[in-house]
Amino acid sequence: MVFARALSTTLVLGLMLAACKPQGETNAAASLPSTAGAAPVVAAAPRCPDADFDSFLKRFSADIKVQEKATANPLTMIRLDPGAQPEPKPVHREVPLAEVEWPVIPNLDAARNGGREVVFSHNADGRQVLVRTADTSDQQVYHFVQRPCWTLVKVDDQSL
Repeated sequence: MVFARALSTTLVLGLMLAACKPQGETNAAASLPSTAGAAPVVAAAPRCPDADFDSFLKRFSADIKVQEKATANPLTMIRLDPGAQPEPKPVHREVPLAEVEWPVIPNLDAARNGGREVVFSHNADGRQVLVRTADTSDQQVYHFVQRPCWTLVKVDDQSL
């Protein structure tokens, strides 16, 4: 009897709330009885195309569409200011994706075939990829983190 009265009160309250909404806007949950004690609904984690960093990086460096989807917005970009005194200094910028020049990273297979060195390493937050040309100042470091999918978060161009 008490349960039936509580259920009835909940339904009436839900209908009253639904009646207060503007035409065309409904909330089906407002007319349902409370499910106190039920397990909370948890959204599924996004499915990442590549859990393995090596597979991800191969696709990322070869496909601008993948780069556009797996780059942080904004992207932290660091460039050396060669005119700074007494010596060049790094300049940090937060660049919105709409202003990023694509491709943001060269195709790594083509870079290797063109004589550039590609070095992978781990850091505290994720992974980094160093792309450089031997015996020159041409050197870029790409920083990736897993959030939950691999994402490029920073490009550090150390070239002069």
